[in-house]
Amino acid sequence: MKKARIIYSIIFLASLYFVYFYGGTVPWAIFFLVIGLPVVSFIYLVISYFSFKYYESCTDKTYIKGENFHYRCIFANSIILPFIYVRIHIQTPETVVSGKPDIKNESIVTGRSKTLEYDIKCRYRGRYNVGILKVEFRDFLNLFELRLKKSNFISVVIYPRIKISEEFVREGMTMSDFRVALFNKSKGDEALSNLREYAYGDSSRLIHWKLSARMQKLIVTDKESTFDSRVILALDLHRNDMPIRNRIVYEDMLVEEIVATAHYFLSNNIPVDLVYYKKGLNVWHGISMGDFDELYNLLAEITFNAEEGLDAALYSILGDENKNNTFFIYCTRLSQELYSCMTQIHHSEKRVFVRYCTLDTDDDEVYNYKRLLMKQGITIEQLKEGNDGGENEETE
Repeated sequence: MKKARIIYSIIFLASLYFVYFYGGTVPWAIFFLVIGLPVVSFIYLVISYFSFKYYESCTDKTYIKGENFHYRCIFANSIILPFIYVRIHIQTPETVVSGKPDIKNESIVTGRSKTLEYDIKCRYRGRYNVGILKVEFRDFLNLFELRLKKSNFISVVIYPRIKISEEFVREGMTMSDFRVALFNKSKGDEALSNLREYAYGDSSRLIHWKLSARMQKLIVTDKESTFDSRVILALDLHRNDMPIRNRIVYEDMLVEEIVATAHYFLSNNIPVDLVYYKKGLNVWHGISMGDFDELYNLLAEITFNAEEGLDAALYSILGDENKNNTFFIYCTRLSQELYSCMTQIHHSEKRVFVRYCTLDTDDDEVYNYKRLLMKQGITIEQLKEGNDGGENEETE
């Protein structure tokens, strides 16, 4: 456009010079033609701008990561004159992550329409605005430009995948063993609530030996503690200055790991708390699978842009007198503050599991913190791209 304006300025000055020094019919005709063409071109541009019609549609509004969805945009020329040149900027989840919208150069003749169709793969979790971002209109002399910016978009939510695991807890610990570990650490009274026949996977510590001998078959007891035993999932939402395309994969890994953990414990009726720090302490409570959908919706749209680190949230709940809580900590970095907080939690006789994925795999500081945590007996696991689980690292 800048080049076209320079050329037009030269032509305008040349026609003005021709009229001033020579006069006559031809010079004046050329001069009025040079002046009139931009006026006609601009009027045509304005008419085209207000006559642009389009329609957008999407197959659905909610998807699960890994699925595909279809986007269609139909735009038409409703004026008599041939359509001018337009540039359509299309936004999809992929272009949001890359930061570069897809640009289509189009021109439509009178009475015709064109269709743009996209089969979009849901690669990243989150809420995205899909569709036309803006439309640029230019006149046929390439001197003027008008932009149509949209205020309404098709909002699409992409949910994280749910990885179902029969035995989520590492170190060969079954759900029955984990439940016993929770209850055995409680200082509250335990009440016998149910008797049933032994099933594969039950811990031997739940067997009622006297009753089993009397009935000639193994009988196990389900115990309910009057003390509130919970699994606490602590998520670090601290802002990272890296481009979104470099960090979103790791953020999704943490979220999907939390979803799998919450699904596992809630399906076994073990209470779960999600804790994070974002403009203050946030705590979500769940006690059964009836609460899972609420957590799933929350994690689908949660963003990693908090100013404070996870240590601010953990220190806020360290005063809980219940030593029976188990902590699962999810983070993209191992910092001095977070290390100190996890050490304090461990020393307060609470069980701690750490799931982390680091953006800098060669960071010596991360390696040192990892070694120190392992020496304390804290189970730490690094999540890596492309692995459904993670690389489990044994405690020392």
